[in-house]
Amino acid sequence: YCLQSINTMRVQIHLRAEKLTNLARGKYLGRRSSPYCTIISKSENTNTNNENVVLGRTEVIHANTFPHFTKSVIIEYDEEVAWTHLKITIRDCRALRSIIGGQRRRSRDDGEEEQQRIARKPFFGLGGIHNNTDDHDDNSNYCSENDPIMGEVDVEVGELLKSDNGKEQKFELSTGGTLFVFITESIQGTDRGVLDCQIRGLDVKNIESGLLGLGAVDPYFVISKKENDTKKGTTRHYDVYRSEHVHDIINPFWKPFQIDLERLCNNDVHKQLKITVWDQQDRGEDRWLGEKDTTVAEMMRHVAKRGNADRESALRVEARSEKGDKIDLRALLVILKADVISANRKMKMANEDSVVICSGRFDTVGVMIENDESSR
Repeated sequence: YCLQSINTMRVQIHLRAEKLTNLARGKYLGRRSSPYCTIISKSENTNTNNENVVLGRTEVIHANTFPHFTKSVIIEYDEEVAWTHLKITIRDCRALRSIIGGQRRRSRDDGEEEQQRIARKPFFGLGGIHNNTDDHDDNSNYCSENDPIMGEVDVEVGELLKSDNGKEQKFELSTGGTLFVFITESIQGTDRGVLDCQIRGLDVKNIESGLLGLGAVDPYFVISKKENDTKKGTTRHYDVYRSEHVHDIINPFWKPFQIDLERLCNNDVHKQLKITVWDQQDRGEDRWLGEKDTTVAEMMRHVAKRGNADRESALRVEARSEKGDKIDLRALLVILKADVISANRKMKMANEDSVVICSGRFDTVGVMIENDESSR
């Protein structure tokens, strides 16, 4: 965490867009652009001779002209500075398309090693791309200044923070489409650290009939945080983490992940979150399965106590009817681990082959191999 002056605060910028112009090669064959955003500033550093300073970049969302970016950008905002100008540029990532284009689906018969290799790679579909927020998983490494521009907007941070129109501002793009920029104070609590987490799905409702009725869903989950806009009187959830999808399975093991509490919940483990489960589709929109309102604190309380199929401690993912009179159970989420760790411990754990969950130790596929409090 950076030292802050009295008049300086950290602000967090979330971005989403709608109806972006499709610039993909082969768009007449059904292909779509893979957008990402870059935020630059000319006022961040006075020693740069007015050259653009890159403040941050989102992940790439594959084949999606309605992207909700999970990777927020955090900057230091000084209220005494008269003008904090940002330029947000949306580009279409061409390199990622060529890499993904050569992949094909694998079946479960490919073997465990091959499945793990494929699970680490992105696939076609709105949610299947590996969109994690950790730096080592950041697919923005595929980005280039030569990527075609899908739109640009100029933003002044102070104006958005003080605007009477609410925290989220809408910008119409000259190239087509709309960019929504949400800026809020980044630190709203005192809980600092990194959430080290792994989730397993159980009994995910199979809405994928497939050939001869033998298919299964390709589930993934999205964690979003709840933001109340008091000026507009509205509530919206902003995506902060998106898992990989697991192909053709109703009891998936999703990869462990780590995310800073500032990005996840503004350093408040009681801030309202939502976990939404989706079925990834190769063509067309991904299908919503259900959701669960929760908090980091609740996830920590519901860590599995009876192994990786602990239904009693699992979070219930549900879907309500339009009238709200019927509730359909769509999946159970088993929290295999949910620990808040320090940044130093995060670096140390990056080299470990197994992960600690409560008082037990599980290997990477979730099987308990020892039960020892000293394993911490």
